[in-house]
Amino acid sequence: MNATALLAEFIADTNYKDLPPETVAAAKVAIMDGVANMVAGSAQGLSSIIGEYVKELGGAPKASVIGWGFKTNAPSAAFANGVFGHCLDFEIQGFPPTHGTSSCLPSALALGESLQVNGEVIITAYVLGWEIQGRLREASAHATNPAYHPPGLVGPLGGAAASAKVLGLNTDQVHMALGIAASRTGGLTANTGTMVKSTHPGNSARMGAEAAMLAEIGYTSTENILETPRGYADALFQGDMHWDVVSQGLGDSYRLVDPGFNIKRFPAQIHMQNPAEAVLNLREKHGLSLDKIQSLHIYTDSRGHSGSLPRSGLDGKFSLEYCTAAALLDGKVNITTFTDERRFAPDMEEMLTKVQVDTDAPATDQTVATATLHDGSTVSETCSGYTGAASQPMNREQLFDKVRDCVCLVHNEVDSEKLIQQLDTLEQIEDVATLMGSLR
Repeated sequence: MNATALLAEFIADTNYKDLPPETVAAAKVAIMDGVANMVAGSAQGLSSIIGEYVKELGGAPKASVIGWGFKTNAPSAAFANGVFGHCLDFEIQGFPPTHGTSSCLPSALALGESLQVNGEVIITAYVLGWEIQGRLREASAHATNPAYHPPGLVGPLGGAAASAKVLGLNTDQVHMALGIAASRTGGLTANTGTMVKSTHPGNSARMGAEAAMLAEIGYTSTENILETPRGYADALFQGDMHWDVVSQGLGDSYRLVDPGFNIKRFPAQIHMQNPAEAVLNLREKHGLSLDKIQSLHIYTDSRGHSGSLPRSGLDGKFSLEYCTAAALLDGKVNITTFTDERRFAPDMEEMLTKVQVDTDAPATDQTVATATLHDGSTVSETCSGYTGAASQPMNREQLFDKVRDCVCLVHNEVDSEKLIQQLDTLEQIEDVATLMGSLR
């Protein structure tokens, strides 16, 4: 049997009872983090554009646009909520990186709300969406053109997998949904640091929902789309896929557990996490401030997408210089760090001139932050596993603190705690529309 057919059968046949307890537990953590991101994202400036745009388009009121007080059709709601979920760059990150949550959770929730499915269905759909994306990403990472942003390449198929599970599609219908979704792939890395980047997972969620809905009512695609000549693998990866990674051992283990995922401590690109924590440790231990240092040197193996002078606060999420400068100046890196007001403040402009980045470090997770003081002395701190990394996981209270920080941007304390309780007991929810009503 070919890879596409194997995945279709796996998606159609896997149910909640088939998931190991540790996979369910990991999925609930990831879903809670993802919903928190969508709530906080719905309050960001770029989201006002998306909210008004989706509202203007109109649509059958079946699925909630989070934080905006209205419903629309499921694909449009999935798109908006996917943008909200990714715009902070704060969602969990798998291995290799691909932003799996914002590509599949919004489509599962949108369709799930309209069909009034229970929490077990949402968990199962999310696990499968994450699994399909992760397998495709790992199988193709070595052959991916870096001009493509990975969520645009694998996200539509993850969104389709999650959507197919919510709709209860059979194997043949899932096969068609994957074929439809494969023709919706794309997304350019050059748009990193702009509003467009968050539409890549948003589009994946929208196209995944649409692909499954079309397949359900009989729309067809080419069979075996992953491996067929001039199909998915040929078009995007020159046919160079590790097929064993795609289809071997399906259901033996799940990628949410092995290799797991990183929970971001800071709302910035994954390469910013260790450096920011190293500088926070340096600042706290040695009492550093702008007036005390001559320079700040960061020794790491990757500098991120943006340069030393980001174009905007949003672009600062991808600038190692900016994230570490903010950590030293403010003693925190949070959602407000990445406003234009903070980016162009006088103390930030001065601090950016003091940060030097050396990316000749060996390819490890370790970052060394060294501050040179005005008397010529130096102090250093290292970070090889930030709080939230798979190697240094957040405990339950740390996770809840992150979630509270996000949802309290929109909800009061009482409603925030109610929402957290709903997510913490997601498998017990009989109708996910009750959760979406809280979020809407």
